[in-house]
Amino acid sequence: MLVHMNAGALELAQRTASSAGPFAASLAADCSQIALAMRAGAIGDALDAFDSTASRLGRFLTFVVVASELLGHGAPTLGAVLGDYGRRVLACLDRVQHALDRGDLVGLTLALEHGLGPTLGEYCGYAEQVERGLDLRMAA
Repeated sequence: MLVHMNAGALELAQRTASSAGPFAASLAADCSQIALAMRAGAIGDALDAFDSTASRLGRFLTFVVVASELLGHGAPTLGAVLGDYGRRVLACLDRVQHALDRGDLVGLTLALEHGLGPTLGEYCGYAEQVERGLDLRMAA
């Protein structure tokens, strides 16, 4: 049963990997647009947009965590690099959450514009390696 679950997770991660780069780029652009809306004073619209982006962020982070675990078995260096990337995204999300908790709109804008957005955009530098690494795991 565990082997079957791992095979299913690997297959899902492999299929997801092909779209993860554009998905992360889209999330990064969303963060930038939300920050711009906040700077323009459209706070309600910006917060609504961030709220709708939150579930997409969760799905992306789930993929990163699962992929780093799966890669850790066949490509440990890449798995570790992806795991570190996931921790950096989580740290950015912590800063966003902290700003939200304090009602610090300036801090939230900065956390999105200079933290979360650029960090999400960094995934594009890993996307091809992750996809190839998961493909190799699938072939094994």
